[in-house]
Amino acid sequence: MSFQHYSLIQAPMAGGISGARFVAEASRAGALGSVGAGYLSGAAILESARGVRDAGGDAFAINLFIPPSQTPDAEQVVNAKAALRSCYAAAGVAMPEQFAPLPSFDEQFEAVLEARPAVFSYTFGRLPRDRMDACRARGIVLVGTATSVAEAQALAEDGVDAVVLQGEEAGGHRGSVDPLAPGMALDALLAACRQAVSLPLIAAGGLMDGADMARVMRAGAAAAQLGTAFLRCHEADTAEVWKQRLADAGPGATGVTRAVSGRWARGLANAWMDERAPQDIAPYPEQHRLTSPLRKGAGADWKSLWAGTGAHRSREMPVAELVRTLEEEWKSS
Repeated sequence: MSFQHYSLIQAPMAGGISGARFVAEASRAGALGSVGAGYLSGAAILESARGVRDAGGDAFAINLFIPPSQTPDAEQVVNAKAALRSCYAAAGVAMPEQFAPLPSFDEQFEAVLEARPAVFSYTFGRLPRDRMDACRARGIVLVGTATSVAEAQALAEDGVDAVVLQGEEAGGHRGSVDPLAPGMALDALLAACRQAVSLPLIAAGGLMDGADMARVMRAGAAAAQLGTAFLRCHEADTAEVWKQRLADAGPGATGVTRAVSGRWARGLANAWMDERAPQDIAPYPEQHRLTSPLRKGAGADWKSLWAGTGAHRSREMPVAELVRTLEEEWKSS
């Protein structure tokens, strides 16, 4: 698969947003659809891949989160749990005594190999050599995520086929290896990486229309990856309250927080980004586990309403229409 064939990539969005029909519609319309599988079990990944294919999606990507190499500090987790009690109380959600574990990465990765998507993309880290070889043996294209020049260079040394350059404007989690690393604006990141890396570079972060796509293509990107732009599509499994907040958003409506998951992430401003947010935060993924029941049971003020800086420019339409519109805008810009 060549990235010359895909100017547009529908960004992988974990958390149940990018369902099989949604991804299939993006792929059928000419974009590269992506399954955000970071929180899916191996069985759910296989079911999702079958669903995409059954719905007519041919080439598509599956994305996973590389797990941290270090075990979380137990005291940090205890303190974070205590700090969240007031948040649960404020939201009117009962805080459980036990929190569900995340799926095993080993199980997830084996499911990816069995599913054989056209592309396997990953974030939060680097993929071991044996796993890269396993993907290549099955003809799977490998795409890593970088938020800095150093990360892009490391991925190039690993031998990936392409690199997603995620600017700090992006919605959702910052894909850096170091969870506390500062972000970098997309245009500056793309310009710097073009000088340092000889690989197809996929621009991501704050891109909302075809003019944005044209800008990054002129700057040397091989493709543009858009996520927030798709959140209000009819086929997206975005919660209605989330879609409404996007529809109502104005410029500057987003902020960043570590309080949801232990990693920096950008979303529509709410309780997670003001004085109500907890100060004691466990490392990722423990903080994610501790806040998951709260986010699922609460109203909009305590949900993770991920969105990029271009949220106020989101549009409501079917996926296929958005893909066509983006392509037309890009070609006319």
